[in-house]
Amino acid sequence: MVKRSILGGLAISAAVMAFSVPASASIVISQGATGTGNNVLFQNVLGEGTTSLSTDTNLGDRVTFTSNEALTVPASGAARISAVDGSLNNLEWHLSDPTLGYDLGVFNINVPNQNGGPATSVTVYAYDQNNTEFSNTFNLGNGQNFFTVDSDDLQSITSIRFEAFGGIVDDVRQVRIDGITSIAAVPEPSTWAMMILGFFAIGAMTYRQRKNIALRAA
Repeated sequence: MVKRSILGGLAISAAVMAFSVPASASIVISQGATGTGNNVLFQNVLGEGTTSLSTDTNLGDRVTFTSNEALTVPASGAARISAVDGSLNNLEWHLSDPTLGYDLGVFNINVPNQNGGPATSVTVYAYDQNNTEFSNTFNLGNGQNFFTVDSDDLQSITSIRFEAFGGIVDDVRQVRIDGITSIAAVPEPSTWAMMILGFFAIGAMTYRQRKNIALRAA
């Protein structure tokens, strides 16, 4: 009877912990510019003309951009990045310090107005500190196309990337990053479940050991 009571209590505790597990975190990707942040200035640029280019925000946080195209920063002074051959159709960026993430990202994909095979749609991807992928697909119009990537309180954005379809884009500009902070992995629900089952098993084993000791002592 005592055994059932203890094991029952452990089961109830495990159930309570299971219901206390945080809901899955979320990153929302939307069209349009929401919020402000630290501007990526494209100053102190390293890697000009290669597929990996790094630069600073206005607060000095280093950002790395990568693509399968060689990247360049136009000399006109505008805060923008493009492909050396003018055929940019994909780009990824992240804070160069792997221990940092952020909670809001804004950027502007500029599509050529001229007849040069402008891209017609784009898929935007975002990743959190658990490397969970979030994505959304949008139509593109000629000219400016703003996007916002926003995370909730349970996670941080570690990288953003996009792939354009149907053609090319001129450049990416007005990249902003806000809420930079140190990151730590958030356990997934499956991890929480395994931890709860482990606590339950340890409790049951402890009970059996104590019962055996009591029987031997008697």
